[in-house]
Amino acid sequence: MKVNNTIVVSVGQAGNQIAASFWKTICQEHNIDPLTGQTNDGKPPRGNWSSFFSQLGESGGGSYVPRAVMCDLEPSVIDEVKAKSGSLFNPASLLSRSEGAGGNFAVGYLGEGREMLPDVMARINYEIDRSDNVGGLILLHSTGGGTGSGLGALIVEAIKEQRPEVPILSCAILPSPQVSSVVTEPYNTIFALNTMRRLADACLIFDNEALFELAHRKWNIESPTVDDLNLLITEVLCGLTASMRFSGFLTVEISLRELLTNLVPQPSLHFLMCAFAPLTPPDRSKFEEMNIEDMIKSLFSNDAVFAACSPMEGRFLSTAVLYRGVMDDKPQADAALAAVKETLPLTYWIPTAFKIGYVEQAGSSHRKSMVMLANNTEISRVLDRICHNFDKLWQRKAFANWYLNEGMSEQQINDMRASVQELIQLYQVAEESGAKTIAKDVVRQDSGYRGPTLTAGPVAAAPEVADNKAQVSLRDLVDRRGR
Repeated sequence: MKVNNTIVVSVGQAGNQIAASFWKTICQEHNIDPLTGQTNDGKPPRGNWSSFFSQLGESGGGSYVPRAVMCDLEPSVIDEVKAKSGSLFNPASLLSRSEGAGGNFAVGYLGEGREMLPDVMARINYEIDRSDNVGGLILLHSTGGGTGSGLGALIVEAIKEQRPEVPILSCAILPSPQVSSVVTEPYNTIFALNTMRRLADACLIFDNEALFELAHRKWNIESPTVDDLNLLITEVLCGLTASMRFSGFLTVEISLRELLTNLVPQPSLHFLMCAFAPLTPPDRSKFEEMNIEDMIKSLFSNDAVFAACSPMEGRFLSTAVLYRGVMDDKPQADAALAAVKETLPLTYWIPTAFKIGYVEQAGSSHRKSMVMLANNTEISRVLDRICHNFDKLWQRKAFANWYLNEGMSEQQINDMRASVQELIQLYQVAEESGAKTIAKDVVRQDSGYRGPTLTAGPVAAAPEVADNKAQVSLRDLVDRRGR
């Protein structure tokens, strides 16, 4: 059976900084030197290395190159990656320009980004063409910056036009005033979310507001830096991809396509949240190891999710728990997960959407760790916060000229804002339908009703939800600009 090849595309300052941390960590997990791309002992790398690396030269004597494309509209971060990564990356896949986007989505999408797009797509197509079995593409980007939002949206649009069969997981870092550097972040985020809603197969949210609080409370850092937040994100990404990179007696490879199939019940409901355990600082992990029951409980607590919301107050449409590390307590893990599942506010028209994966290969920081991915209706609270911040700026047309001067129109901006509002409403409808179903079940039980019992089987179809989302194609912006 062929291993699924996954390509990682990173865009903008935050995306590339996270990518550099991610690649360094998984190199260590596969026994690959993060400066040379060679194995430390001359033997083949550990695990299913070809899922994220391609090989140069003969087995045992060659080097291993990340399936990566890194791009930015200004050179500083890319230059830093080149300086610190030795000969790990293919230089042709590290792309930058000199101007930058100036914190403006329109520049990233309509201006400098569009000029850079052919070079970026040439490298992405190169990686796809040299893959034996493309399993999907992971996009790392921040929605607050001009490049991560504008060029990120442009790349997703171009991939879906040229390679519609390739699943795309957008890993999007949402802005927070606590770590804000650009006043126009709410604008950029709303515009980027419009594209992620229409074209990405799923969007995994990393909310800077929640990450800042986690680093402050769990890691006892008085004033968390961007590097601290990026390390938290790296922990999740390594756990998320572990089942793609390692297999064994208890592990079957879970491809990106399979993971998204289980987590996305409807195309419109594809915004995910995540949690990681144990949330102990990596340098103290071996001294403060949590037992398996406490780890599982912490995954589902409201104060541990990487989004500023309370998932236990919403509805879980689907859930995946990925465990990695020493397997001496797998029975306890199974029992604890079964017990927790009984307490979750599930949506009962999807009774079987709870996936569990095991990977025997431990991570580099923890002997045992877990990642939870959830499609939970509380994500609408995060999106609503972004919309609220957008509205505070837009009602006064603050900084609007930055976007209007680049070719966007007020009507197009209003349409994209409406598109995100409709997404929020879709999640609210899903939440209400789950609650109504529970209420009906209670009434039936009280009246002595003994209807059919739900059993494990195919995921039940969701009740029909009207999705009149505004199909705001950003190509309209280009057309308008050319008139």
